[in-house]
Amino acid sequence: MKDQIAIIGAGWLGLPLAKYLKQDGHSVVVTATTAFAVEKLAAQQLQAYLFNLPEVENSSEVFHCQTLIICIPPGIRYGKSDYPEKIVAIIKQAEQSTSKVESIILLSSTSVYNGLQGPVNEDSALNLNAEKVAILHRAEQLVSASKIPHKTVLRLAGLVGYDRQPGRFFKNGKAIANPDSVINLIHRDDVVAIIANLLSQQQQNNIGTDQIYNCVAPKHPTRRQFYQKAIAALTQPSAIFSEQCEINGKLIESIYFEKLHYQFHYPDMMTWLDKVELNSKFEGK
Repeated sequence: MKDQIAIIGAGWLGLPLAKYLKQDGHSVVVTATTAFAVEKLAAQQLQAYLFNLPEVENSSEVFHCQTLIICIPPGIRYGKSDYPEKIVAIIKQAEQSTSKVESIILLSSTSVYNGLQGPVNEDSALNLNAEKVAILHRAEQLVSASKIPHKTVLRLAGLVGYDRQPGRFFKNGKAIANPDSVINLIHRDDVVAIIANLLSQQQQNNIGTDQIYNCVAPKHPTRRQFYQKAIAALTQPSAIFSEQCEINGKLIESIYFEKLHYQFHYPDMMTWLDKVELNSKFEGK
C-alpha cells in the first residue's frame, strides 16, 4: 500500500506534484494559506486544508500522513528571514506522539551555493557568511537533525517550464550578466518525477535515511548560448549581454544523485528550447 502524502504548499510546483502523485495511486493532502486557495484546490478534487505557519496545532490531517513534502518558498528575496522558524514548527509537530510522519522531504534550493565558484556538489563547503545561504542551510540542518526516521533534502536548481519561460526572464532590454558562466536549471516535470521516484525508492528501502541531493539538469551550456536561444525561441528582441564579471561561475553537480537511478526527461535545456520554439511558432499561427 502506498504512503499517505501531505504536500505543504500547493503552489507552482506543489500543485502539479499533488496531481501526479494522486494519479500514481497515493492518498494526497495539500495545504494553502488562504480559504480562497483551499476552495480552488478542493474544486480540483484535492483534499486541501488551511495551513498558516508557524501555527500548526489544528492540522492533524497533515500530520496523520506518513510522508511530508515541504514545498514552501523561503521568501528570502522578499526580505523574509523566518523560513527556519517555519521548518521548526513543522518538525516539532511531526515529532509529536500523535503524528504518523515517518518521512520528510524538504524542497530546498541550489541558492545555498551562492558565493561559490567552479564545480560544486553536496559536500562543498558553503559560504555561511551570506545571509541567504545561512537561512537555507539552517532549514536543511533542522530537517537532518530531526527525529523523523527518513529525511531527504532536495536542492533544486532554477526551475523552468510551462509559464516560466527563460526567454522572458530578461525583459525590456535588461542585460544578461556573466554570459560565459554556465546555467544550472531543471524542468518542473523532472522535479515532479524525481520526487515520485524518490518515494518509490524509499518504500523499497533502496536508499539512505538522511541524504541531500542536488537536482539539476546534467548539461550546462553557457548563459550566452542558452539565453540567446531562449529569447529567439519566443521571437523576442535579441539578447543583450553585459561583460563577464565572474572569474569562474558555478557549475552545480551531484555526487549522490545517481543513487536514485533517475533518467531525466530534459537532461539538456538547449534541446528543451527546441520544443519551446515549436510551441511558440504554433501559437503564433
